[in-house]
Amino acid sequence: MRAKTTNARRCAWRHSTRTALVLTTLLVAAPGARADARLDLARQLENLHSPAPLRATVQLDLRLDQKLHSKAAQGQATLRVEVEQDATGLTVHWESSSLEDANVEERERDRDPDHLTPVRQAMTELDAARLGHLLDQASTIAGLTRDTPIEDEADSYEGHQARRLVYRFNPRLTWSDAYYLRRSEGRFKLWVAADGTPLGSESVASYEGKTGRAFGRFHGKTTTRTRYAVEQQRLRVADRDVDELVSHDDGGDVHHTAKRFVIDAR
Repeated sequence: MRAKTTNARRCAWRHSTRTALVLTTLLVAAPGARADARLDLARQLENLHSPAPLRATVQLDLRLDQKLHSKAAQGQATLRVEVEQDATGLTVHWESSSLEDANVEERERDRDPDHLTPVRQAMTELDAARLGHLLDQASTIAGLTRDTPIEDEADSYEGHQARRLVYRFNPRLTWSDAYYLRRSEGRFKLWVAADGTPLGSESVASYEGKTGRAFGRFHGKTTTRTRYAVEQQRLRVADRDVDELVSHDDGGDVHHTAKRFVIDAR
């Protein structure tokens, strides 16, 4: 009876030892897997950091919905520009019809101060800095992913195997909103291929604050979904959807903006 008890104890000890070794191996391997995904991403971003020459068509669909107390207004516009970028700089070709539409808007605004100007606002969205940003994403992603991800999981993206990395960031705010800020949060999800190449991302930034004890609440939320493309050492946006909601004066002043960027290389 004593021998059977001893053998049982030995078997239990061996089982517990094997279990501990397996758990230890998993704990050691998991950080390594996360580190490899981060290193692969960093290596790919470095390889894609020197953009090759590119010619592309950039289209922006813009929709505006605004409310100021009892007044409401809507507007929409579609703009298309031809872009060429190389080592000498960025060249943008505007369609003459877009320029004429902007002039018509301005004349209508002179007659009616409440009239929105979506064409002109779309033009500000397609300035040289924004176009350069859309055409070269490596630096932006490198900045958002410089810290350790809070999540690193196996996932899929558009039917392909991928890893999903999640990071935190501080949302960009106006000077006044930052002064009265109560809370803000930013989360950046990035799907990468097995070699670390970015496939797509989702960025959600939210904030809220209050300018007075009883009144003056404000809040905002921006969701950005992006699909990337890689061409000759260049990481660029293939398409991007941006949904932005900004509310001030306890909901009395609300601006909702929806933007869709589509870039086709030529």
